Amino acid sequence: MTADRIHLIGSSPTLKVAAKAKALKEQGVDVIDLSVGEPDFATPNHIKEAGRKAIDENFTKYTANEGILPLRKAIARHLEEEYGLSYKAAGEIIVSNGAKHSIYNAMMAIVNDGDEVIIPAPYWVSYPEMVKLANGRPVIIQTREEDGFRLTPDQLRDTINASTRAVFLNNPCNPTGSGYTREELEAIAEVVVEEDIMVIADEIYGKLMYDELKFTRFASINDEVKKRTITIDGVSKAYSMTGWRIGFAAAPAEITSAMAKVQSHATSNPSSISQRAALEAYSGPQYEISKMSAEFEKRRNFVLHKLQSMPRVSCPMPRGAFYAFPNMSAYYKMEYDGVPIRNSYGMAYFLLKHANVAIVPGDAFGSDDFIRISYATSMANLEEGMKRIGEALAMLKPAPKRKLIKLANTDTVVKHPAPVDWNVKVEMRDAIVAEAEAYLGHSSYFEWNANINGMIVQLRTNIGHLYDFWVENWYPAQLEADIEPHGVIYAVEGVPGRESHAFYNSDTKTGVVFNSDHYGTLRSLALGLTTDVAERLFDIHAIRALSMDINGEGVLFIGPSGTKKTDLFWRLFQDDEAAALHSNDYLFVRYGGGYAAADNPERKMYVQTNSVKAYQPLAKLFDKSKCENVITKVEDCRSDEHRLQESCPLNSGAPYSYDCAKKSHAMLDPYWLGGMARHVKRIDIRHVFIMRNDPVSASMQKLDLEDALHTVEAGYAAGTSAGGAQHAFYNPHLLVKTDERLELQKRFFTKLFQSADVYQLNAGTATVTEMAQQVLTHVSGNGR
Repeated sequence: MTADRIHLIGSSPTLKVAAKAKALKEQGVDVIDLSVGEPDFATPNHIKEAGRKAIDENFTKYTANEGILPLRKAIARHLEEEYGLSYKAAGEIIVSNGAKHSIYNAMMAIVNDGDEVIIPAPYWVSYPEMVKLANGRPVIIQTREEDGFRLTPDQLRDTINASTRAVFLNNPCNPTGSGYTREELEAIAEVVVEEDIMVIADEIYGKLMYDELKFTRFASINDEVKKRTITIDGVSKAYSMTGWRIGFAAAPAEITSAMAKVQSHATSNPSSISQRAALEAYSGPQYEISKMSAEFEKRRNFVLHKLQSMPRVSCPMPRGAFYAFPNMSAYYKMEYDGVPIRNSYGMAYFLLKHANVAIVPGDAFGSDDFIRISYATSMANLEEGMKRIGEALAMLKPAPKRKLIKLANTDTVVKHPAPVDWNVKVEMRDAIVAEAEAYLGHSSYFEWNANINGMIVQLRTNIGHLYDFWVENWYPAQLEADIEPHGVIYAVEGVPGRESHAFYNSDTKTGVVFNSDHYGTLRSLALGLTTDVAERLFDIHAIRALSMDINGEGVLFIGPSGTKKTDLFWRLFQDDEAAALHSNDYLFVRYGGGYAAADNPERKMYVQTNSVKAYQPLAKLFDKSKCENVITKVEDCRSDEHRLQESCPLNSGAPYSYDCAKKSHAMLDPYWLGGMARHVKRIDIRHVFIMRNDPVSASMQKLDLEDALHTVEAGYAAGTSAGGAQHAFYNPHLLVKTDERLELQKRFFTKLFQSADVYQLNAGTATVTEMAQQVLTHVSGNGR
């Protein structure tokens, strides 16, 4: 239902924590919220009056897309008078809906597909997400606590490569409060000019610097630096105007013009009323800033003193902003009431539950050893909050030594199956293979022959993860020079100019996968190739289905996603000891005199890990399996159930969660589920259940041959998600889709439906438990 780009980003962790704290307060819980990222002071009166005056004067219409000119002139004057920076109000300054919006516009304006943007960690949570939304690649540099979390010139220089487009420089920094001296900025500027990269200088906290440290705008270093810098600022923090949503960018005209184009099609101008208020903020009295800054410095000193007096806690001195970023990792191997603290999310959960204090886990900012504490709240709240944190930490005791499970998990770059072109001509196949072979160097070449239902398919790859899963997935075949495989698949990464994509030529039985380390793509291509060979040479029918043996009767469940067939499959396995697994995805069928003998071609099952919701014992088996894309960070959780109920195990410190995403898999040995008694390699298909999900049809009804053929040929079931892909015969692994081949599939299914009884099961009018009972009753009565 949603675009692929949405799966690349997570919700803002800071907003989620704030929402949780607010919800608890509304329930009457005495929560001290130290997670907020906004000043607790009121907007100064003269600024509020300017907003009211704008309303009274009916200044409520559209304005210029880039912001009203008087405001841009005021910003230009402010930059010149305070920092010696000269910008043209008309052409080099654009006003947006907050500094966050300005940064987003900048990313969309300067980042091309595949460009790298360097982000020093700890970082503000939205930087990587904005880079990804612009189809760029965030490259994280871990700064060090002993360096005060400041980026060093050597770190920057060592990270820059030919793909580097820009670097973020947040000064002062959210979440650490670190700030840079002019000398430190000059050293970084030398690298920027030498390497000719852009700088996004996020300086929203620039007026909140402490200990008489003078704030230096990065663009003010020299003219060469200025022309490579996009200065980001706004009124939210310094003037306590977070809800007014006014930010700005100052940059060369070419860049602000590009940003203006993006803004014109996204939001157009910021609020006219807020712009008038911001004009007053920059043009009017500035004494309120000094008062707020002095109060923040006082609070910082108090919080820092309390943190440094806590055992096992370290915290660098914040130079600006209103955050402290203490290191809590010494407590991560401790526990309370039998519940261990494993990471910053576990610490945040512990403090919220047992101290009623809301903080933000450091992992949200790319640094899991830390937590963020905001002192943008009253001194009374800080005194009580720090007291509670100290008391809660004192409750933690060393945890008994446990053998922690180290998950064999690979986080792939590509998360989804790549598209496949299946009708590639021989000439194009030759060119593609030559291109693939050019990137199969000797130092990273893997080759292995798989026996897939009696057919030998050879993998040639430079991707270790694919090789590992390939060897686990299939039965081995001989790898001798004189044995000619039935088909060959190349899987090659590092090919410039190629998107993640797959190709197949049926004449030569050759598949090629470019720039995809996602095993699902390779496996599907292998099954499709084998299906092509099996149909043409051996008259074997390939079916995409879940299959099992129940009391000697072969049973198939066919249908699209959204019909609860997987839940039904595992429920039957759980409830009936006479049920034995056959295949969780694909089988090859040979037809004879009244029988349909189905073989499972896979040695191990490629199983979605969220199947643990249907059958909990799988979790312990996944712990010792090779896994792919299991979620280890709460911001990557894709479970609607977790989001609605705020129940993600990662929130409470679990190191990983199997049911956070539909796209995570494990390579499961089916014999671990009960040995030979619970897993069979061949079944005689006697019962076929075609799944649907609609609120009208009967929960179970017999289908005649014509209706059954029509249903599977269309590859559609009423009531299922319209966002899901529709595949003929419910088989996304079919490669060759000529009319001749589709007609062959239809003839095969005719034989199947003549050999077995066919029923429709409707998840829209029956629960999983009810459907399981219907299946067992039908099979035990032999159904005929």
